[in-house]
Amino acid sequence: MEKRSMPVCFTTEQYKMIEEYAKEHGMLNASQALEKLLQKA
Repeated sequence: MEKRSMPVCFTTEQYKMIEEYAKEHGMLNASQALEKLLQKA
């Protein structure tokens, strides 16, 4: 996995949505969900 250097900012509501996505897809945390979403982009 490549190391990311650019910080990403979200509102509290957006972060909660990412956490929910992570839970629904069997991931441990929001970071895993972001990595998965970035791979799709």
